Amino acid sequence: MSIDPQELHREMLVFDAHRDVAYEAPLNERFLASWLTGVDLCLPLLKQGGIDAQVFAFCIAPSAAGLPPTAEALRQLDLVMGILESHGDEALLARTAGDIRRAKQEGKIALILSLEGAEPVCNELGLLRMFYRLGFRATGLTWNFRNALADGRYEGAEGRLSKLGVAAVREMNRLGMMVDLAHLAQPAMREVLQATERPVIHSHGVTLGACPTRPSNIPDDLLEAIARNGGLFCVTTVPEAVATDPAQATLERYLDHVDHAVKVMGSDHVGLGADFDVYQIHLGLPRERWLRGLEEADRWPDVTAGLMARGYSQADVRKIVGENLLRVFGQVIG
Repeated sequence: MSIDPQELHREMLVFDAHRDVAYEAPLNERFLASWLTGVDLCLPLLKQGGIDAQVFAFCIAPSAAGLPPTAEALRQLDLVMGILESHGDEALLARTAGDIRRAKQEGKIALILSLEGAEPVCNELGLLRMFYRLGFRATGLTWNFRNALADGRYEGAEGRLSKLGVAAVREMNRLGMMVDLAHLAQPAMREVLQATERPVIHSHGVTLGACPTRPSNIPDDLLEAIARNGGLFCVTTVPEAVATDPAQATLERYLDHVDHAVKVMGSDHVGLGADFDVYQIHLGLPRERWLRGLEEADRWPDVTAGLMARGYSQADVRKIVGENLLRVFGQVIG
């Protein structure tokens, strides 16, 4: 018996591994007056997309003016906690996989806090522990540039982890915090995979196999290493990563990357991590340059429909759209 893709999407768990919390976005037609200016996210859009669990990534760029990185992360956390306090009937802060399941049962959106880059940790693992105590359950070691823990992908082919970075990975293992490979230099990703004793995620990326003209995309051998680790690779919607030709940045090309990752890794190790805001706000691309057919979170049901149209089983669709992330988060954060 066949099932309608829309019905399946509403019924199953839908989990997005990456969206930035704040880029000081201007209030525009995508935001409601009740949603805070400066927080690049809109609950109604998540609801329209059927998203049950959303990772909120705090991206504190090293070049940001104003507060020091740790203080800026706490300022953004205050914004998010204020939203949770005023929207407690719609969303909850998830510290465990059980919280994510409970949110789904209660018809709420589970919000998982993440650091996109460990700049707020500085060179003090005590701060990493404090962010864990405040509710953060994932951390990317860097955001493109070198910091005290690791080298980002902008540092080139020689980027590595520092000794402190290795210690941070092991401390995150001990705490029960996801290690996120996104934005690391590829050699540093491989060093994380050697150092970690728990599964990792790559929260938002694309495959080199489906877009070979972009060298920073993830090659097959690294995808295979993530799968051997028991971890997860999540496919991003960033148009310039999905296809070097903007005219080819479409939902179908996005699904090509999902297909390639599944072919290399198996369906148990692939998920979704959109990063919608990076091209809308950070890169400031006009709407016609957004990923066509998957412009925003309200289009997530079309991913489910697209996977089913490509012949994926219901079981595999459930895994890719949400269950894989829930499983890996459960293994690490409890």
